[in-house]
Amino acid sequence: MQLCAGYDPLRHLPQGLRAYLARAVRAGATLGGIDTGTVVLAQFGYLDGHEAVLHHEAEAGFRERWPGIAVSDRIYCFGRRRLTAVGGTATGDAMLAWVSATGPDGLAAATSKDMAHGSIRPPEARQRLQPSADPVLGQMQQMMLDNLQDPLALPDIAKPLGLSLKALRLRCKRGLGMTPQEAYLQIRLQRARELIMSTAMPVTEVALATGFGSLPGFSRLFKARYQRSPRDLRRR
Repeated sequence: MQLCAGYDPLRHLPQGLRAYLARAVRAGATLGGIDTGTVVLAQFGYLDGHEAVLHHEAEAGFRERWPGIAVSDRIYCFGRRRLTAVGGTATGDAMLAWVSATGPDGLAAATSKDMAHGSIRPPEARQRLQPSADPVLGQMQQMMLDNLQDPLALPDIAKPLGLSLKALRLRCKRGLGMTPQEAYLQIRLQRARELIMSTAMPVTEVALATGFGSLPGFSRLFKARYQRSPRDLRRR
């Protein structure tokens, strides 16, 4: 049984849903959540002790509300009668993985072929795909993700990668189509957008958490990228 939800999934829960899910669990059903359907399962206590995934834009708020639930960046997670997926095309991968685990041999492959789905991606696939196959750039991006509040200077990024600043710039331009500074800014703004959309953090705190010391400067850069100011996006 799959629950699919969008923004603010707890606002309009159907009457009797809790009782319905309880009956499904007693009958041995696999409970699933697509996108923020995972939030509904967590609200009812069905993800306690389980690993789960949900769309990355809702991840920050989820971690804040349910710190005891292990959240992964995978595209889907299936095990112990729980199946959660980030949504989009990953929904097909998750359902086909369930068919493969519960149906006869060959059924999942035949279903995938009829759906023109292509190969079934494993759950280890990440929802935030690296835009470059270059493993060095992947390391660079991870360093940037790990240092959002206090951004690293470019020399402190290049040195552990064994590159000069010039070599890092050339590699970044070739692999990502942007400079390291632009890549770092993009990652910080993406994280800021996630926090604005999925948490109640004041905009000033969001700016500080993503390494922006000036609120006007943060708002200007944010609006240039997303065509809305941080406060406008939150009101929307």
